[in-house]
Amino acid sequence: MTIGKITITNAILLVLTALIFLWIGLKTDWTAAWKVVFSSDLKWVGASVIVMIFAHWLRGYRWDMLTAPAGYPLSAKRSFYAVMSGYLINVATGRGGEVIRCAMAAKTEKAPADLLIGTVVTERLVDMLMLLLVCVTGLTFEFQHIYGFFDSYIITPLSNLATLPNILIILALLTAGILFVTFRKNKNTHKAPGRLATLLYGFSKGLKTIFALESPALFFLYSVGIWFCYMLSGYFLLQSLPVTSHMGFGSAISLLIFSALGIAIPLPASAGIYGAISFVLHTVYTLSDKSAETFGIFNLAYQNLFNIIVGGICYMLMIIEMRKIKNA
Repeated sequence: MTIGKITITNAILLVLTALIFLWIGLKTDWTAAWKVVFSSDLKWVGASVIVMIFAHWLRGYRWDMLTAPAGYPLSAKRSFYAVMSGYLINVATGRGGEVIRCAMAAKTEKAPADLLIGTVVTERLVDMLMLLLVCVTGLTFEFQHIYGFFDSYIITPLSNLATLPNILIILALLTAGILFVTFRKNKNTHKAPGRLATLLYGFSKGLKTIFALESPALFFLYSVGIWFCYMLSGYFLLQSLPVTSHMGFGSAISLLIFSALGIAIPLPASAGIYGAISFVLHTVYTLSDKSAETFGIFNLAYQNLFNIIVGGICYMLMIIEMRKIKNA
């Protein structure tokens, strides 16, 4: 029996995640961290949970706006269940939840899975644009903090690397990569089966649904609402701990930006978020190492518990919906 590339990749990510959590455990003063966490204000945590649930409900509605033009409108309830089930799977796999989300919706809504995957990719592209908008907003409100960080850790190092030899090496590698992909594509063109062409057509159809929206303004409003809820949820979490309760909305915007960068690292259990948040709180907002690590651990635990509990409930409800549809 051969071991697939996906299995090997997931195994490597799980090992890497385990090492990260081991490193977190060894370097953290758990006595002080638990003391701060247990002193958290639960009303702020509860408000964060409510806002986050609403954000994901909006995400389900927005997904329906993409599938409807292709002739496959989604149930608002089941699309929310599918979204949350995907986040539950992401706790263990990092990115597998997106596939599970589409697979579940394909069974309950009778929509082609390849088309649904195309709409999810479209969603992610829109989210990248929204993140760019959040970055611009963050620069507006937190220019001194954010620009100082990017200047010290990104702009200056990149400018130091932008020498003529380095640029020539990068161009040579890009050219070699393009030639390699082109050669492989031309070599294997005659081997492409009809099923692959069908899948690619469905995928591209899902990507193009954004150009057939019935209400682009409403789609944009939903997108803004999703990211505003993310920011508001982060602000509520900041207010819930004594070590970060002095931080305002501007800090929450920065937190959202770096959390999104942490999520972009495909590690299970959102392990990338811990490092990103701890780093920004300590480096940009000059919190002590212990305070930054405490909030990083608190946020990491919150994210995973939210996805496991709410996602687990939605997963069971989705299974019930699937059985009802099958029996009917």
